[in-house]
Amino acid sequence: MRKIKLGIFFAITVLMVLGLSSVAYARVGQIGFFGGITEGVALPLTTETLLTQPNTGNAGNFTARDLVYKEMLWLAGGMPVEFEGLIDIIVANGRGRGASEDAGTRQVRYIVRPSAMTADGVSLTRNVLFDVNWRRVGGQIIETYNVASWVETQVINGQTFTLDFSRSSHQISVIRDITPGVTYYRGDVSMQAIFANVDGPVTHYVIGEIYGFESAWAATETHRLNGIVAAGDWQMQYQVVPSVAVSKELQYSENEPTLISFFGNYREITHNQSGLNFVINVMPNIFYGQPTMGRVTISNFNRFEQLIAPNLTVFMGHPAFQDVRRLYAMEIITTPPSHFPLNQAIHRAEFMKMLALAIKLPVDDALLNPPAPRGNRPVQVNLVFPDLWPNRGDYAYLRAINDAGIAIGRGDGLFHPDLPITREEAYVITLRSLGLSNLGLDIPITPFVDNYAINAWAVNDINAATRIGLIAPDENGNLYPQEFLTRAQAAALINRLLEYMRHELLRDYTENIVNFMN
Repeated sequence: MRKIKLGIFFAITVLMVLGLSSVAYARVGQIGFFGGITEGVALPLTTETLLTQPNTGNAGNFTARDLVYKEMLWLAGGMPVEFEGLIDIIVANGRGRGASEDAGTRQVRYIVRPSAMTADGVSLTRNVLFDVNWRRVGGQIIETYNVASWVETQVINGQTFTLDFSRSSHQISVIRDITPGVTYYRGDVSMQAIFANVDGPVTHYVIGEIYGFESAWAATETHRLNGIVAAGDWQMQYQVVPSVAVSKELQYSENEPTLISFFGNYREITHNQSGLNFVINVMPNIFYGQPTMGRVTISNFNRFEQLIAPNLTVFMGHPAFQDVRRLYAMEIITTPPSHFPLNQAIHRAEFMKMLALAIKLPVDDALLNPPAPRGNRPVQVNLVFPDLWPNRGDYAYLRAINDAGIAIGRGDGLFHPDLPITREEAYVITLRSLGLSNLGLDIPITPFVDNYAINAWAVNDINAATRIGLIAPDENGNLYPQEFLTRAQAAALINRLLEYMRHELLRDYTENIVNFMN
């Protein structure tokens, strides 16, 4: 990295930027770790995101109160009973996980209580506190939850079950892989809970797996848990798969009144969906003939925000009109329409800024708004590339793209921000924003007729992008990797990326896991 002293009209401090979500603590465990479901933590709307630019680390603390909560209770003789109540999730002492931090601790508390919707004769009160230790290993974070205190009472049809904390344990281990646009995670749960009852102790064992991801456009968490409940004269075994999915959609609505100053606008909708499937594998003899499977859901809730449908008459009739208008509405394209000719090649910097805005890649505020110089004193400027200077309006986004490992120049020591981007380059950096390069490692060549024209460094990412449906051959089987990407094609590619994040990832982490259960 070069260090140059110059008398220039800006001062800048360069910080390494990691793509850490500002609500990451709110995601893992948003349905708890006891086989229940919540309504889920809502994604921020566009205006909320623009007003609260994510920082370079994690703010750490988080509170979600009065979330609707449902759980199947298994202690009363081996037949499940549905509980509906409320849950509070409180994260404390989370100092943050900035780029300079390699380890830390925090606490997470879950408080479950009955609500007005709780059925008569059924009650669950739970207050559990986890101490969470975390450490960074490369781009991944390993978290271990150890139960520090746990108070729980279940009342089911007149029977009271009180947790014996001295004989109980609960541990969760989670690993997160932090990529520029998506944080993926998986984990394991192990629980032994012993409850006192007038008829003798009841032991509840649970082991299972956690899968989830977080992004600006969708997030989900699914658990696959196997449980055993045992008392003196009976035993049962079950599997439960609780899941929550949150996503953001964009819908265009045309205005019905004739005498109105604009034709229509977009509506951004955030959806939350939660469901719990269970299957009983072994049940006490007394319950033979009863249903052995079921499903519990929490009603969807939506949040709305109105977004503009800009007047883009200059693009009317173009095949990419809808793609372009959607990106303008979401403020992913910020270039004035008169300077955005759709059939001309898009420059590398222009495409990379669009990509950074699309995945909500955190940028350094100091690079967006560098402080004014004091006098004519020379300042020290850190240049990653000699042709990429901080006086560019898009510099903060290009630095974020580079620091996240999405794009690293063209191999000659230069970034070439104002040269056209090739289709090959655009496909590779779009795929890298998802962190899914590993999906192409096992395929030595691409399926395209013009595979010979693809550079060796791009083969893996091109294969991965093809595998997930981000790109596809034309009618003759070609990719044309060395042709320049037009602005119209760039808009279509970014929209396909957003649709993949909204839908395909959700299906893989929810429907595929639930169907595997069956």
